[in-house]
Amino acid sequence: MSYKKVILNEFGGPQVLQVVEEAALPEPEAGDVRIKVLVASATFTDTMVRKGIYYGFKETPPLSPGYDMVGAVDKLGAGVTGIEIGQMVADLTVFGAYTEYMLRLADSPVPVPAGLDPAEAVSMVLSYVTAYQMLHRIAKVQRGQKILVHGAGGAVGTALLELGALLDLEMYGTASKTKHELVKSLGGTPIDYKSEDFLVKMEAIGGVDAAFDAIGGDNFKRSFESLK
Repeated sequence: MSYKKVILNEFGGPQVLQVVEEAALPEPEAGDVRIKVLVASATFTDTMVRKGIYYGFKETPPLSPGYDMVGAVDKLGAGVTGIEIGQMVADLTVFGAYTEYMLRLADSPVPVPAGLDPAEAVSMVLSYVTAYQMLHRIAKVQRGQKILVHGAGGAVGTALLELGALLDLEMYGTASKTKHELVKSLGGTPIDYKSEDFLVKMEAIGGVDAAFDAIGGDNFKRSFESLK
């Protein structure tokens, strides 16, 4: 049975992406599972991988992009237990998810709760894992604390706000004016990064307990200064 996947033979713009057809499905070896991919996300991270500018990414073309996916287990390799054929799973693949079928080590995918829409579930994988790790494993934010989120209207930014709301955090987020209502709806106080100085605002409230800054450079230094 043949299947299709997206590949790039060189880094570059969207034109480097090609749909190719493979003659036969990949066969799982011992310890592998084959997954029929139902959905894969298309994120800014995928764009950086395609351009060859994703920090720390060491793979070289030809390769398939695709940072995360949700799919159904299609075949088990020898010795695989604890996972069933037909079970819906999610995985943070980093690359390779733009395909109809793929192989993964059996201990890599995680079960997706029954009843979730695959397209909604895949939106959780990269953004919410990133936000959860930063909030709980790195910053170890405690209930009721204050945080600053840059890019609060973006994918990881909104995830931080939603998870932060569960902790009753006092949240401030920089965003463009068009995203301010979104930031408010998620429990944050928006700051227009074009016309307002976030550091002045943070100093006015006595500083924050944690600041999440994906911008870097001088902005990162000023975020550090916004801490209590």
